[in-house]
Amino acid sequence: MARSNPRSGRRQSRRRGSTPVTLSHVARAARVAASTVSRALAGDARISPATRRLVERAARRLGYAPNALARGLAGGGADVLAVVVPRTAEYTFTSPFHLAALKGVSRVLQETGHLLLLSFLEDRDYVALHRSGLCRGVIVLMSRVGDRRIAALATHRVPTVLIPGDSSLPSVTSLTFDVAGGTAAATRHLLALGHRRIGFIGGVPSSLLHRDRLAAFRRVLAAGGVPVEPALEAETNFTAAEAYDRALDLLRLPRRPTALLCSNDVMADAAQAAAQHMGFGVPDGLSLVSLAGLPGSRPAAPAMARVILDFEQAGATAATLLLKLVADRSAPAEAVLLPAEFDPGGSTAPPAHSPSCPSS
Repeated sequence: MARSNPRSGRRQSRRRGSTPVTLSHVARAARVAASTVSRALAGDARISPATRRLVERAARRLGYAPNALARGLAGGGADVLAVVVPRTAEYTFTSPFHLAALKGVSRVLQETGHLLLLSFLEDRDYVALHRSGLCRGVIVLMSRVGDRRIAALATHRVPTVLIPGDSSLPSVTSLTFDVAGGTAAATRHLLALGHRRIGFIGGVPSSLLHRDRLAAFRRVLAAGGVPVEPALEAETNFTAAEAYDRALDLLRLPRRPTALLCSNDVMADAAQAAAQHMGFGVPDGLSLVSLAGLPGSRPAAPAMARVILDFEQAGATAATLLLKLVADRSAPAEAVLLPAEFDPGGSTAPPAHSPSCPSS
């Protein structure tokens, strides 16, 4: 009776049994360091052809399937791109706009065989993420004005794409929406209906999109001969709760606005709830416009007047731009402007009566 080889049996069990074959197994079989196996299988030019062939033969013999994350980390993040969000995870995963952008990024990275590293960096350094070797490039989702971490990315020449773009950083590739054009169209629509007291519920002053929207709103009012009234403008942190409170404040003014422009769908829905609480119907008692809505119909009556922004396409385009920068570090910076289309929907109408607060 032939004697069995226990070592051969163990090797066979690793290949066929429930115990997965790891990089360490390949390293021992090839008699090289684990880091050499990672680099050899990633095609690192520092590994000689002879060593690469040795590692590849050992990997095939053991049935080793390289882990993409381990390969990316060992190769300096070769397969990994990062998306950093200067907000909390809780906010990000409840924001339809952030989720749509992340869906677009993920789709492109999946198609190209890359991995996504998602990080919520509120106080830490963006450059450190790249220097650590965890990724090859960074997308900053919903970047803010004056963020020194973004300027540092440019200084250290880290492949970066900003959503939205910052005009003070022309050397950084960016992508933004024509929110100024969309806001202008929405404001002109309300003026054409006869509204002269129009409220504006925006975001934080450091938001690039908020700044562009507010500037366009004021320009159109001035062009139409309507005085800009700071008392009709409100800021929020882009949350439904703050939008609801600010809408109540505006609607309780002695001479309330007859129309409200809100930064996005979430805030417009909150403003509509505030109007209902005050006894104002939409659009008969109050015209309402969302300055950021995702493509597709929404199950609401009346249909909200919206500026349509395709955040999923923005995410996909940003990922494509970043892959180009990673492949060619000398590529010039690009500034991509995506369209913003105003859909009048059914939530606006001419002002029905004098803009006074109803007695209660």
